[in-house]
Amino acid sequence: MCIIAAGSGLSAAAAAAANATIAVSAISTAASVGMGIMSAQQQAANAQANLNAQAQAQQVQLDAQREQSILNQENQRQALLLQQQQGIDSYNLQVEQTNNALQNNWNQQREQVELARQQKYERFQEESRIYHKDYLAAEKQIDLNNQAANTAYMQEQTKLNEAKKKAAFENQTLLAKSIGAKGTILASGRTGQSIGVILGDVDRQIGFEKAMNQATLDSKRDASIIAMEGNWLKAQSENNKAKSSIGLIPELGYLPDVPDSPIYVTG
Repeated sequence: MCIIAAGSGLSAAAAAAANATIAVSAISTAASVGMGIMSAQQQAANAQANLNAQAQAQQVQLDAQREQSILNQENQRQALLLQQQQGIDSYNLQVEQTNNALQNNWNQQREQVELARQQKYERFQEESRIYHKDYLAAEKQIDLNNQAANTAYMQEQTKLNEAKKKAAFENQTLLAKSIGAKGTILASGRTGQSIGVILGDVDRQIGFEKAMNQATLDSKRDASIIAMEGNWLKAQSENNKAKSSIGLIPELGYLPDVPDSPIYVTG
């Protein structure tokens, strides 16, 4: 800034006024320059702030995108894990259901086999009881039949022995009768051929009566033999009936085996 001095045709007041004007102008110019500088700085600051805001917004957007990407990846991972777990759970469920079905089927088969074995064993016990009962009853009946046959045999033997004794006694009586008759004839004093004829008649009469006695004895013996054979045959027939009442010897026979334990499906 240039200072105007007094003189040169200017008064001091004029110089002072001029200098004041110049000073004001300088100050105004300086203020204008300062304001311009401040405006430029403000604009630069605003521009920098805008840039910072844009950068911050971009950073926020990038952070949001990164977080969203991470979230998407995590969601995908969780979805894959869930799908994998669901597959594992589904497989395990199928394995469990299959093993349960195998177990239930084996339980049913085992129960059926055990029931069949129990029923067959109970039937065998009942058949054995009936067989033993029938066997004892038949054995007792056979013993009674044999006792009855033996009793009948002894009775026939007794009757036959009595008939033999009676025949022997009658023969002795006939012999005594013959001796007495012959003694009477001889004591009568008869002689000649007539005495021989008379004695012969006595022998023939005695022989006829002996023959009758023997025939009677033979008839009784034959009747006793027939009766004894009849009683024996009857006893045998009754014994056969008793034996036929006994059923076949019971047998337990084939028993179904209990099924082996199932082979389970493993995971």
